[in-house]
Amino acid sequence: MKLTEAQKEEVTGTVQNYGTAYRKKDIKALLALFSPGISGFGSGPDEVILDRTDFTRQIKRDLSQATILSVEFSGMKIFGEGRIAWVTSRSSITFTIDGTKKQTMNGRTTMVLRNTGSRWVIEQVHFSVPCVEQSPGQSFPVA
Repeated sequence: MKLTEAQKEEVTGTVQNYGTAYRKKDIKALLALFSPGISGFGSGPDEVILDRTDFTRQIKRDLSQATILSVEFSGMKIFGEGRIAWVTSRSSITFTIDGTKKQTMNGRTTMVLRNTGSRWVIEQVHFSVPCVEQSPGQSFPVA
């Protein structure tokens, strides 16, 4: 059975809560949104999440290195069936580092969520930024 509009709204709420908790540096709220079996990737070469310990370490590192001004998800597409949903969106994180000039990192986010019966939890997350060496219309970067 495909997700209902109400379920899609619940998933959207979970994704938005993730952005809010990240901006507020609320580690407890972040951990509550993610499955104990969380896995995924961040944009850095060393940002590999194989379990909750990796996720916790990564979140603490992220939040210690910058002041997060906003986290936005746009063009969100939500699909799913039964207790599983998958989300694709563009995302942007606006931040400062040690009071420097405001910066925005524009990327792409995918997530897989599972309904526990009482709420949606994020089972897998992937954030990436486009390869700047790859020109529009090209499938590979040209050296």
